[in-house]
Amino acid sequence: MFCAKCGNQLPDDAKFCDVCGAPVVTDEPVQEPSEVVAAMADEEPKGSKVTENIVLGTDGKYHWYYEFKLMKNPTILKLLWKIFFWIFVAMWAFLSIINAFQGHFNFKDFLDFSKIFLLILVGVEALTAISYFIYAALNGFKYCVMFEMDEEGVTHTQMQKQFKRSQAISFITMMMGAAAGNPGTVGTGLLAASKSAMSSSWKSVKSVEIIRKHEVIKVNERLNKNQVYALPQDFTFVEEFIRSHVTKKCAVKEKS
Repeated sequence: MFCAKCGNQLPDDAKFCDVCGAPVVTDEPVQEPSEVVAAMADEEPKGSKVTENIVLGTDGKYHWYYEFKLMKNPTILKLLWKIFFWIFVAMWAFLSIINAFQGHFNFKDFLDFSKIFLLILVGVEALTAISYFIYAALNGFKYCVMFEMDEEGVTHTQMQKQFKRSQAISFITMMMGAAAGNPGTVGTGLLAASKSAMSSSWKSVKSVEIIRKHEVIKVNERLNKNQVYALPQDFTFVEEFIRSHVTKKCAVKEKS
């Protein structure tokens, strides 16, 4: 059996393509993407639609599928840039403080040191953008993800084949970080390589950022940054559900 959209060979029992994420077309009645996602839970593929693409499954969880356009939506690239930026800022601040406490502080040397760090940061951010483009190209410029959401929290699961490609890129990141003596980069690569799914518990969420134009809601715990995507016709339902389930102490803000 082959995918009607991209031609990828598929197992006979496949519900969707693990390359492009398209629902598998068979002689049986065609299911919509959200129904396919509901069928992935070890339940009967039954449920009630709550929006155009979100189904409340028989397992009591809301299920939906999202196809992220990697080149049109810069959310992931911005997140990567932000991670590397703060890694370098932390390293710069730490080394500057150490140097000052050792009594070696000199303003001219400090400026030269800061310029070097800035140049390295610019280079790393440029390499990140290039790596992002390569990753996007390997995945057909799409990021295919499934979501499950219930009273306890939300889980963001990456398609298996895309996850394997992400692992390869992450291991390269780890090797580059090790070669450069940068433990932060090694840690980032290790974390990315170890996760195909990310879950967030409502009671642990510290802040929520709603970015409607990019179809993303950032759900931030202390050490866990999750991103929930939803199409415009489903976005309001997901937003209201999240708002109503995080704690009162959770900071919720909407960004333009």
